[in-house]
Amino acid sequence: MVDHEVIVVGAGLAGLRCASDLLAAGRDVVVLESRDRVGGRVWSHRFPNGQWAERGAEFVDRAHVEVLSLAARLGLEVNDVRCGGVVGDRLLDVGGRTAPYHLHHSLDGDLRRFDEAMAELAALVDPDDPAGARSAHLDAVPLSALVERLGLSLMARVVVGRDIRSEYMVSPDEVSQLMAAWMTSRHLASGDGYEGHRVVGGNDQLATGLAAPIGDHLRLRTPVSIVEPEAGAVVLRSGERLTAEHLVVTVPLPVLGRLWHEVPPELSRAGYGVGGKVSIQYRRRVWRDYGRDGSVRTERAWGELWEMSDDMPGDTGVMTALLSSHDGAALMSLPDVADRIEAEVERIFPGSRGHAGERVVTDWTDDEHSLGAYVTFGVGQLVAAWPLLRARHGRMLLAGEHTDEWCGYMEGALRSGARAARTITRGTPC
Repeated sequence: MVDHEVIVVGAGLAGLRCASDLLAAGRDVVVLESRDRVGGRVWSHRFPNGQWAERGAEFVDRAHVEVLSLAARLGLEVNDVRCGGVVGDRLLDVGGRTAPYHLHHSLDGDLRRFDEAMAELAALVDPDDPAGARSAHLDAVPLSALVERLGLSLMARVVVGRDIRSEYMVSPDEVSQLMAAWMTSRHLASGDGYEGHRVVGGNDQLATGLAAPIGDHLRLRTPVSIVEPEAGAVVLRSGERLTAEHLVVTVPLPVLGRLWHEVPPELSRAGYGVGGKVSIQYRRRVWRDYGRDGSVRTERAWGELWEMSDDMPGDTGVMTALLSSHDGAALMSLPDVADRIEAEVERIFPGSRGHAGERVVTDWTDDEHSLGAYVTFGVGQLVAAWPLLRARHGRMLLAGEHTDEWCGYMEGALRSGARAARTITRGTPC
């Protein structure tokens, strides 16, 4: 005798989508969430004047059909991201000097060569089967090898290196060429819509919208200490043990390693990006006084800066710094990180500090429920992990962005939750 037909661990987008689909199919489901909120790494902060900042997942591609479909079903508006869209408005901060991209004459050709090399790499991969035989050899080579082979100029290496760190939240030598080729193939499918949209009012409305009809089937503040795949059981931190015919576990892999005592090493070795975000609301968008949109890339530890409020009305504006990779994560851990980011914005846009207001600091590496930003497969990791991410483990299925072809994105989380629900209701392969 079991307590529930299905236990879903985690109320991020993957768990909520899975539970929503199962409940619609008439299944008995309980969702266990350790936090006091839904959404997981999709978490929006709202300022008193109605502006918002994304503490975690932010961008939606044109090819993210599940996200766009869910937003439409919930009656949510999706806007167009403008910051960073015009190359002439971007700034590059290198060697203590901040200057527009177009002043660095070596950039255009080198960045075009890098893009062409990545497109050639992407053509070698089946985006729906990243671990397939035709691309497995790329799993053994770091992305840094491609960057070195191209012989880029110093400025181009700064830009490319920063773009890689912002995309994968780790350095180029910690990303396999297979991972980079796979994600590039996905982005190319989005065309001009790559990182082109946000949900107006905050992305976490996707989570709260999914959670609303789940109602009493959702238990917040209910951390799981142990998962037992073969028995179909979970042990809560309170000591309570629950059993089910099916477990769907959606937590990030570093967290899964703490819950599943016999987690396969192929999963425990999978890399995760590190770092977080600092957002500051300014009473006036001083960067626009300088004819800039707020987009800055730097060689410094704070990494990348952009205006999150580019499509929001009013005089106030929100700047977000993405602190990625190990230097960014180290800076993120300092108690005065917000002061340091505010000082850097002042250095680049003098006069901004006097307009600085509320600051929002989110360190995903130090978050016990996440232990990282999102999955980034390093050398030798993707081919080994992929079959296990999609397999049954006793009564347990895995879901979450790390198990989907759109890994690292809200799209992947939603797709994975729907796939787990189909596996249970229809008996289809994972």
